[in-house]
Amino acid sequence: MVQWHYLWGEATHRWKRTALTSAGIAMAVALVVLLDLLGRAFADVSTLPFRNLSTDLIVQRAATQSALPKQMGIMLPYSAQPITDEELMRLSAEEDVEQAAGFVLLWNFGSGRFFSISGIPHDDGTPTLGPGKARDWLIKGRLPARGARELLVERHYGAFYRLEPGSTVDLGGTMFEVAGVIDIKEGSQLVASNFYMDIDQARHLAALPPNTVNQVLLKVAQMERTEAVKTRIAGWLPRASVMSPDTMLGLFGGISSVVGRFRLATLLGGGLAALALVAVLIYGALQERRKDIALLRTLGWTRRQVHAQLIAETALQGIAGGLLGLILVAVGVSLLGTVSLSLPASLPGENPADFLTGSFRSAPESIRLPILVTNLHWLLPPAVAGAMCALLGGWISSRQTLGSLWASSKAV
Repeated sequence: MVQWHYLWGEATHRWKRTALTSAGIAMAVALVVLLDLLGRAFADVSTLPFRNLSTDLIVQRAATQSALPKQMGIMLPYSAQPITDEELMRLSAEEDVEQAAGFVLLWNFGSGRFFSISGIPHDDGTPTLGPGKARDWLIKGRLPARGARELLVERHYGAFYRLEPGSTVDLGGTMFEVAGVIDIKEGSQLVASNFYMDIDQARHLAALPPNTVNQVLLKVAQMERTEAVKTRIAGWLPRASVMSPDTMLGLFGGISSVVGRFRLATLLGGGLAALALVAVLIYGALQERRKDIALLRTLGWTRRQVHAQLIAETALQGIAGGLLGLILVAVGVSLLGTVSLSLPASLPGENPADFLTGSFRSAPESIRLPILVTNLHWLLPPAVAGAMCALLGGWISSRQTLGSLWASSKAV
């Protein structure tokens, strides 16, 4: 039977010890919760570009070498060499792949301007993935007619070079008319280009065979199968370069990459560190109570009564620490909510401006770190902290109350 009046008196009379233990528990709770929130936030940011493009994987084929171009004009990027129609069909039929769409990505190293072009299919049955969403981004003008020498221009690039619907652009010696202007939505810069045109026109510019593509976007039925599909594709497609949300985490670098890619391992490490801290605090607090324990035994308290009393005390400290930890979590969430991350305007090597200077270069997109706190993050910490402290307190106190009554009397 727990003596609640004694429990309250002990907590208030020795308030410094109680406050120290509860504060340490609060720090441990805040560490674990904030690590979990950070890991989820970084993982969410890494999926944002893919999510807004309605895709999970971007498949390309790398060249055997990568260097500055030896020739000027329209060319295939070194990171996006041709993928045949048979390979595209095999990618579409890959296990766990729900949708697939192929595109043509081109670079132009013409005099004075360096830009990128995306060739998008106009077939009604083609899934609207990646660059294919350009038709949804139209803000001015109209979509290019199929087979016509017309194109769409990205808003910022168009403003930089004063291109409007009706303007003409020389691409590789062929004149194209600007049919419309598009505004690429937030988080969709990953496969952004300066111009978008009919895929057959893009093939003609690069002298590619019919049905050839050099960029394939895949939608996986279950997101947790993404890395498995990526591994299988890399196993059979020669020189495959398969980008996934995990690739994005690698681009962030630093602690964001570690926490995001190894969230469970980081959380486990933080949890073990928090558990060790709590165990040390409880052990120290109970060590200071050795004479109190001996006194209670000599006053007639049974070993079970002392044990139950100490379990209740440590559980109370755990709950108090959990509640204090929530205050620290709230402060941490408000601070983390001000942190911004820069999403790359393109994947490494995807922009011709990466190779030459003097061209229009899209600025990296900045996004606030999405910290999502659920009800469980508010409800679980006090309960878990109380339960863990009770278990630790019970185990440690059982080691201290095993002595005989005579031994306890001698300790007083």
